Amino acid sequence: MPDDVERARFVLIDRGGGRIDGIASGFDRRRLRSLRRGDPAPDREIDLHGLRRDEAHAALGTDLREALAAGARCVLVIHGRGTRSAVGPVLRASLPAWLMEPPHGPRVLAFAASDDHAGGATYVLFRRSR
Repeated sequence: MPDDVERARFVLIDRGGGRIDGIASGFDRRRLRSLRRGDPAPDREIDLHGLRRDEAHAALGTDLREALAAGARCVLVIHGRGTRSAVGPVLRASLPAWLMEPPHGPRVLAFAASDDHAGGATYVLFRRSR
């Protein structure tokens, strides 16, 4: 990655069981509980499960660009739990790094593993457009 392109910075919170939440500077940690429950409701769903890692990475980038262009505030990324993978939850483990990448990384305010999808999905909350 070129030096002039900076990744978004997050405080990562490991909730155990492979569930990782992330918050950008200035985000109130208490709001994570609501995000984990789907508040605000997602404007879109991005379903990655069943895709190989490289396919999922490309699809996520495309789908996040489209969601941001359409003015989405929150998306639900369905990545699965990785129970059928011989090496574990590859997509779930890769997602935090992917969410920090440009061009969408600076727009991500927080992400949280969903409580209601048993660890198989992550809510992503974007900063409001100016």
